[in-house]
Amino acid sequence: KTLQVKLLSFLDDQVIYPLGSTKGVQVNVRVIAATNRDLQAMVQDGEFREDLLFRLNVVRLHLPPLREREGDVRLLLDHFLQLFKSKFHKNLSGFSGQCLQILLEYPYPGNVRELKNIVEFAVNVCQGRDIELDHLPGYLFETLDQSQAERADEGPPVQEPEIKEPLRGQSWPELERDMI
Repeated sequence: KTLQVKLLSFLDDQVIYPLGSTKGVQVNVRVIAATNRDLQAMVQDGEFREDLLFRLNVVRLHLPPLREREGDVRLLLDHFLQLFKSKFHKNLSGFSGQCLQILLEYPYPGNVRELKNIVEFAVNVCQGRDIELDHLPGYLFETLDQSQAERADEGPPVQEPEIKEPLRGQSWPELERDMI
């Protein structure tokens, strides 16, 4: 709560106090704040100051989670593939068809950060021209297995992709150790 009071004071006065100083410095800034929490509920629970919520809530944008923005997933996959190909000096042509299907169906509970990490992992692991299923982190398939089980009543089961060992089920530190 103390930090909330300081932030509210700053938003009202636009004065900051450098560490160790008693003199304030006038600044002209814009504050962009983002959260995945329900601030209205936090206000009702007494965890967030209502006056700070009103002060921050000048322009409110709702950005739906990545799983609700299907077209964005493909764009982001391509963007991060190009980024990491360049960063790691890899000559990759893209994702295999099965790999792309898995990546497009995955719900991405970690949103864009998770998608980015998955692509970075795959580019690091891939030694060929295409990113294949066995280049994806094993946890993706566990999540997909669970969601497929929940949708079992909706139609015929989706065939589980064949994953080459030892990548499936390994954590990043284990995989990194094996690669080294």
